[in-house]
Amino acid sequence: MKYSDPWEPILMTLATDSHEGNQARDAGTSVDESKKTILIYSPDLNFCFSLSMLFQDRYNVITTTNPGMLSKFVADYSADLVIVDAVPSEKMIERLSGLRGLNKLLPIIMLYVYSAKDVYLDQKIRAQVDSVFYKPFDLGAVSKRIEELLS
Repeated sequence: MKYSDPWEPILMTLATDSHEGNQARDAGTSVDESKKTILIYSPDLNFCFSLSMLFQDRYNVITTTNPGMLSKFVADYSADLVIVDAVPSEKMIERLSGLRGLNKLLPIIMLYVYSAKDVYLDQKIRAQVDSVFYKPFDLGAVSKRIEELLS
């Protein structure tokens, strides 16, 4: 999705995080039906914006900083792939499981900082997602994996 205004991905994030359903679409944000849709979650708004700018030419990109909205966006926007940037936790594993419940075939990529003390959580996360990339990660490798998962 090409944006005429560089802040449009941020505005879309803010609009969709407002819990008012399809406000982003109603506000004039169009979705190119010929492109696959990627949903990106990160608590870091700048990270959401950066990934949105990176992928906007090839995919429809929806971002959110609200982890509670992941399931709603998967259902409402028919996401073709989800990227989750989050600290490993039992709550995040529950959310990932919920996404799997909505769509067993939905590709999910998880990004996080690896910690040897979280080996158990790492194993549980890997059981719920298609790919894990530890920070710092190679954007080229992530892009390649996205292409593989969406082909």
